[in-house]
Amino acid sequence: ASIQNAPQVFYSSREPPLEIRHLPDLRQDESVGYVSFVLFPRHFADQESREKTISQIQLFRDYLHYHIKCAKAYMHSRMRMRVKEFLKVINRAKPDRVTAASDKRTAAGRYLRPHLRQPTSSQQAEGDW
Repeated sequence: ASIQNAPQVFYSSREPPLEIRHLPDLRQDESVGYVSFVLFPRHFADQESREKTISQIQLFRDYLHYHIKCAKAYMHSRMRMRVKEFLKVINRAKPDRVTAASDKRTAAGRYLRPHLRQPTSSQQAEGDW
């Protein structure tokens, strides 16, 4: 099947097609869009082409929803990746911890702090502390 045999497809946002404008309660706001197919006699010439045309029009909704979901998933994955990169930049920009002169680092990079000496009970009794 060539592209020349395909029906024409029109999309209009907000404004309904001429064929259904007379119907009551049609919404005409930014959240509504209309897809119209223009079918010609060649699309109904024989039983096979009629069935194929009808089948493809019925499957269009599922096809469209599939691609919308794929685009949404792609956008979300890209946003998650960007957030991950931004978090890396923010973490690199955090200032290093201010260390006291008495803090020393071990070979592993940990801080070695002098422990405060706790007096024993005998030192407290003698007053050496």
